[in-house]
Amino acid sequence: MALKLPAAEAAKVAIQSIGCGYDISLDLRLKYCKSHPSNSRLIEIDENEGREVVLPGGISIPNVSKSIKCDKGEHTRFRSDVLSFQQMSEQFNQEVSVNGKIPSGLFNTMFEFSGSWQKDAAYTKTLAFDGVFITLYSVALEKSQMVLCDYVKKEVPSTWDPAALARFIEKFGTHVIVGIKMGGKDVIYMKQQHSSSLLPADVQKRLKTMADKRFSGANEQGGIESQQAHQNEKFEIREHRLRFADPNISGSYAHKEDTVCICKRRGGSDSRGLMHNQWLQSVDQEPDVISMSFIPITSLLNGISGSGFLSHAINLYLRYKPPIEELHQFLEFQLPRQWAPVFGDLPLGPQRRHLSFPSLQFSLLGPRLYVNTTPVSSLNFNTSIFYRRPAME
Repeated sequence: MALKLPAAEAAKVAIQSIGCGYDISLDLRLKYCKSHPSNSRLIEIDENEGREVVLPGGISIPNVSKSIKCDKGEHTRFRSDVLSFQQMSEQFNQEVSVNGKIPSGLFNTMFEFSGSWQKDAAYTKTLAFDGVFITLYSVALEKSQMVLCDYVKKEVPSTWDPAALARFIEKFGTHVIVGIKMGGKDVIYMKQQHSSSLLPADVQKRLKTMADKRFSGANEQGGIESQQAHQNEKFEIREHRLRFADPNISGSYAHKEDTVCICKRRGGSDSRGLMHNQWLQSVDQEPDVISMSFIPITSLLNGISGSGFLSHAINLYLRYKPPIEELHQFLEFQLPRQWAPVFGDLPLGPQRRHLSFPSLQFSLLGPRLYVNTTPVSSLNFNTSIFYRRPAME
């Protein structure tokens, strides 16, 4: 369970996190921001002219840089289409302003994937979600020319140094935070396996029925009652067991239809058994991160020696997601192996030529050659006697 901060403290930390580094292979949590005692931000932000910001709920934060804007949020319900693994991963990436289809930590956490995306994609037919999203406020960096701090530039390795590259990623992350949305969300995530015969329209209908029950406040505990009948079966099938780290996460496995439904809340009270409407009232007092926006660190390294090596190392890390403590060893195996001379590496000028002869050549200092003079019939050829060394005397 994530450590909850009071509303005022959470707002202060959220504003301080703008411009900090972040590893997007992790879930979205304020505690995962890359902060340092001397200078927590990776980009230059003018702190000279600060002003007081008043957020919803009467929270007042002094000395906020004019480069950071704060806006009120909104209360929405959103239902996704029924998408493939790659399509849903790309949609999650777009939400946090990240390019590509490689799954992020947020995507893996919400759908309870292992992180080995090739295997996860192979077992998944479709994905969908339906949820209520409450954005109390958002803080973001004004769109302007962003400049990386000098102390960060100095730590970019100029060569392919696996240990130094791993230290950089562990210390600064892969991206820079440029926006944070605070509030709460209550979402039902649905996974359909390839063995399921349900059509996309059936998956959408099932998801809508469950979400309507959950968010209307009627039969809150029965929002997933259609799957509760298979609760015993869930524990009999080991590969489909769901492990949940947070107490506010509920889930069930519908064995007959081969679909997994996961209900998750972020922000608000963690108390079990709360009706949706009761949970809504607690979001103001206990807001949490529901979304972030990022830019790649490498996009700010134009003209810096070694930026290409760092970009390649980050791409490999996000694609294969080795444990961060083993990243330097993983990068060691990414060194190119040269099995033939590279053009231009061959010595120039006349070289000593080695003559080849079609017959045997003998040397007084060479090894002895023993020839067996016993006649051998070609009709009864035996290789074992063709060459025989003399017996030891």
